[in-house]
Amino acid sequence: MDFGLMIMARGPGGRAPGLTAMARAAEDGDLDMIAINDHVVVPGDINSAYPYSNNGVWPGAAVGECLEMVTAGSFIAATTKKIRLLSSVMVVPYRPAVLAAKMLATLEVLSNGRLTIGCGAGWMKEEADALGVPPFNERGKVTDEYIDAFKELWTAKTPSMSGDYVRFDDVVFEPKPLQKPHPPIWIGGEGAAATRRVARVGDGWYPSNHNPAHLLNTPELYAQGAARLDAAAEKLGRNGAEIHRAYLAFYPVFKNAADRAGVDRVCLTGSAAAIRDDIGAFAKEGVETIVFSVGGMELSEILDNIAWLTGEVLPGAGN
Repeated sequence: MDFGLMIMARGPGGRAPGLTAMARAAEDGDLDMIAINDHVVVPGDINSAYPYSNNGVWPGAAVGECLEMVTAGSFIAATTKKIRLLSSVMVVPYRPAVLAAKMLATLEVLSNGRLTIGCGAGWMKEEADALGVPPFNERGKVTDEYIDAFKELWTAKTPSMSGDYVRFDDVVFEPKPLQKPHPPIWIGGEGAAATRRVARVGDGWYPSNHNPAHLLNTPELYAQGAARLDAAAEKLGRNGAEIHRAYLAFYPVFKNAADRAGVDRVCLTGSAAAIRDDIGAFAKEGVETIVFSVGGMELSEILDNIAWLTGEVLPGAGN
C-alpha cells in the first residue's frame, strides 16, 4: 500500500519555510505522495454548504488565506526529489481548460513525471462566481469536458476539440507530459455523479471519509462504494478492478493519541496500533493508497506528528 500526506496551503503551509519543511519531512519519512488542496479566493460571505461537515460550514473560511495549488505544487517539486504530488482535489472548472492543461503539464515535466491529478467539480458557488468561470450549476458538465480536453491536449499530435465549453484547433501543445498516456487522473467525490465520472474517465477513485451525505468512514462502507463503482464501470465496458482505489483519511492523526472506545473512535485515528489495524482492514477491501492528515497548529507540532506517522505508525502497515 502507498501512503500520502495532505498539506493545507494555508497557516504554516502558506509560507515557504513551512511548506518546505513539511514536504521534506514527508519525503524523508518515505511517504509516497504529498497532497495539496485547492482554493483560489476565499469569499467574505459564503452561503454554499460545505459538503464535508455536519453543519455545512467550511473551516477554511475562518483562516481566509490560500496558496494557488499548481504554483505551490511546483514549489514543492523544486524542494523535493522523489515524492509524488497529488492535487487533492483540483477544482477543474476554476481554470480555463487549455491553460490548466498547460499548467499541469508544466508541473508534471518539471517534477520529472511525479504528478497525479485529483479532480473534482467543486462546491462553493461564491468562489466560482468570483473567478468568472462557466455557470456553477453546469460545473459537472464543465468538469467532464475539461478533463476530455486535458487528455486530448496531452496525447494528440495535433490536438483539436469543439465542445460546449472548450474549442481549439491547429495548436501545438508541447512538451507533452512524461507519463504515458498522461498523468493519472483520480476523481474525488463520494456520490453518484462522482462515481459515474470515475467509471467514465478516472484512472483512480479518491473519495474522502467525512462526507455526511455519503459516509465512507469504515472499511465496510468503502467496500459498498467500491461495489457501486464496479457496477458503473461494467455498464461502460470497463473493468473496475483496473481503477486505482485511493482514500483520503481527513481526520488528523496526533502523536501518542489515546484510543477512544467503540463507535467514538474514527477509523484511521487514535494509537499507532489502532491505525495499523484499520489500514489492514481497508487493504482487505482493495484500498491501494491512503492519504493522511496530521494535527497541529504550529509547524513544530505538525512536524512531530509527521515524524510519528512515518516513524511509528506506517512502517510495516498494509503489507
